[in-house]
Amino acid sequence: MTLSESSLALLNHLTSIDCNGTLGSEQDDLIRETFKKILSSGNAYKIDDIEQWLDSNHVTNPVVAERILNVAHYQKAKHDANNPLKMAHDDSCGCGGDC
Repeated sequence: MTLSESSLALLNHLTSIDCNGTLGSEQDDLIRETFKKILSSGNAYKIDDIEQWLDSNHVTNPVVAERILNVAHYQKAKHDANNPLKMAHDDSCGCGGDC
């Protein structure tokens, strides 16, 4: 799965975050709200996609990169827990047997 255009647009707002040691509350809020918006709009992501995005956008500050990944993990887990009834792909014919 690759990131959708709308997800990439939201993530690109995070490239402006810069810090010298710790993130401020505004920066942290921006990261959290970004991932909430991605998930609430119906888009999904894999953590590998976020890691690739970080690499391709040269987010080299380890504090920022680590926080983005932590929030991505947390928001995804929280979203999945709140939405337990997801459609699962089933390759069977639907009869319940071994077709």
